[in-house]
Amino acid sequence: MQNLIEFLLSNTGSILKSNTKTIITSKGSSISNALTELWRSPALIRAFASRDLYVRYAQTYLGFAWSIIQPLFGLATLFVLFNKIAGIPTDGIPFLAFALSGLIFWNYFNYVLSQSAGAIVAMQAMVKKIYLPRLSIPTAKALVGLVDYSVGLVLLIGTCLYYDISLKGLLFLPIILAGTAMGALGIGLTISAISLRYRDLQQIIPFALQLLFFLTPVAYPTSMLVSLLGKEWQWLVYLNPLAGMLELFRGFLFGTDFSTMAWLSIIITPVLLFIGLLSFVKADKKMADIV
Repeated sequence: MQNLIEFLLSNTGSILKSNTKTIITSKGSSISNALTELWRSPALIRAFASRDLYVRYAQTYLGFAWSIIQPLFGLATLFVLFNKIAGIPTDGIPFLAFALSGLIFWNYFNYVLSQSAGAIVAMQAMVKKIYLPRLSIPTAKALVGLVDYSVGLVLLIGTCLYYDISLKGLLFLPIILAGTAMGALGIGLTISAISLRYRDLQQIIPFALQLLFFLTPVAYPTSMLVSLLGKEWQWLVYLNPLAGMLELFRGFLFGTDFSTMAWLSIIITPVLLFIGLLSFVKADKKMADIV
């Protein structure tokens, strides 16, 4: 941490564009100003992302190999529990391809949400010492999460090729990935802002994500949740941003049917991001005092 602070202090000119002016007032910032600062500081985001990647694999024997082992272990667990023991149907799609198509998005969503939610608290020493675009701290987590996501995507492509599944549906992947990132980052920013005062919220996140995993159709079709709740309450299923996005992605990739309600999840994600930005910017003006 100390090394990173020294790096930022000594390289401020290269990280932030020299022709920009930042005015700090008691009124704080706005969403537009915060996004402008973020846009002008790509090197800062890369610095945070590089640091996170280094810390993540530092002093590990297997290093980057963990990015391959973790999704494979998760896939094996889902295969045993949901396919062999529970016998969950997957609409005629090979289970490994079906589960992996959900697991890569869930892992990314889980990482970005949990890491961005605790990013400011974890970096409180830096936040107290120097001024910087604080939105860059949680945003860098979304960049780091793409490393594991890319590894999982390669595994998915290999699985689809093995089962002779067309890859044309991957053309829609950027839409689903963007929606996943916006939803996770939006929720993470909201929690990050609230937990500055209420640290107990940080302890609740792991349990909430465990519950959300089983309420998200990662290893089973969305139709199972809809059948449990009934048609009149199916909109509740799609309030989960991942539920609709996974259904849409599988529809594009595997050619399965998807409900028009699935688009509700796509609509919700920018709303979640806006709420997260609003909460974060509102807390930003007093962040250094209360963190």
